[in-house]
Amino acid sequence: MEITIDREPQITRVAIEGRFDAHTVPQYIAEVVEQIDGHRPNVVLDLAGVEFMDSSALAALVKTLKRCMEHGGDVILVGVADAARIILELTRLDRVFTRAESTEAARTRVLARSA
Repeated sequence: MEITIDREPQITRVAIEGRFDAHTVPQYIAEVVEQIDGHRPNVVLDLAGVEFMDSSALAALVKTLKRCMEHGGDVILVGVADAARIILELTRLDRVFTRAESTEAARTRVLARSA
């Protein structure tokens, strides 16, 4: 798995490429979840490059959402690949996470909420 992270005030943009599973979740937790604080409580998560996703990845997404919400933020999913979309729909977590058409649309939504 490869993780790309861009930070700006109030937003952490994350793109995941490859397998998002029990073997790669610790890397995700270390690089993303542990970095969320009151200054960047919103995560825009691009899942377009996810080839496989398992239940431990779902737990990591829920942990991310919980951490963001503790700081008054949200997780916005963009570019959800079929591998991620299917498991999100099967578990009905697609109803829990906010979705946006693009990273820029998600960024605009976050900034509009903060204004």
